[in-house]
Amino acid sequence: MKRRGFNNEYIGNKDSMGKKNGFGLEVDNKGNKFIGIFSNDKKKGWGKVYKQNNEIFKGYFTEDKMNGFGEFQKGKDVTYYGYWENDKQIGIGYELWVDSSNYYGEYKNGKKEGIGTYLWSDKSKYEGEWKDNNINGFGIYYFPDGRKYSGEWKNQKMDGYGEFYYAEGKKYCGFYKEDQREGFGLYYLLDNSFYIGFWKDGQRNGMGKYIKGKSIKYGIWKNGKKEKWYNDEEDFLDELESENIKYKNIFQWSVKQLKKNMKIK
Repeated sequence: MKRRGFNNEYIGNKDSMGKKNGFGLEVDNKGNKFIGIFSNDKKKGWGKVYKQNNEIFKGYFTEDKMNGFGEFQKGKDVTYYGYWENDKQIGIGYELWVDSSNYYGEYKNGKKEGIGTYLWSDKSKYEGEWKDNNINGFGIYYFPDGRKYSGEWKNQKMDGYGEFYYAEGKKYCGFYKEDQREGFGLYYLLDNSFYIGFWKDGQRNGMGKYIKGKSIKYGIWKNGKKEKWYNDEEDFLDELESENIKYKNIFQWSVKQLKKNMKIK
């Protein structure tokens, strides 16, 4: 025998006009169930919603919508604790996943937006800005193996200026594009030497300067490999000027800025 459904039904208190007022249980035409407080025929006050897609909300309602503090469970995957406005997360909230990953921070229009911290199950962590549920803006990412990136992000990727610290002591300070070193940057090596110059697709590419102690070398790199050394800076810049004066000016300006910001001699 097929069990009788209870869709579009209400059990609870009503006023003299027949409107729902006080405590009651309502099942809508989709089978979603609400148990809680009604006022003037609408959900208002504390209540619980059980949806057919295994979503459960426990919290406060006004005008039939989730408003105020509440707990939201999406199946067995994730639980959210925080504030709501017109059925969407807003303000400060905490999100916990079944694998112990978690987020604590700001929400806007139901999405992570503002400042927040996300901790993954492998112990990697991000602290910084979010927009439209994605890492965007400035933030620091801690890798589980001890590496760290501090800088700009765009759509979940390192993009813009940033500083990357390696666990063994190496360091890169410069520009990124879609997770790759690209543009101008400075790369510190373990032997206290460093390369200052241009990068593309994560590799040294273009004009650069290699410094170790009192030794300074100038060269051209392509796809990570050195193509040519120059005797001194004058020869280096003279040849570049004959080929591309704009490239030379960018190099000189970039070296000056890094020296200024990082106190490089």
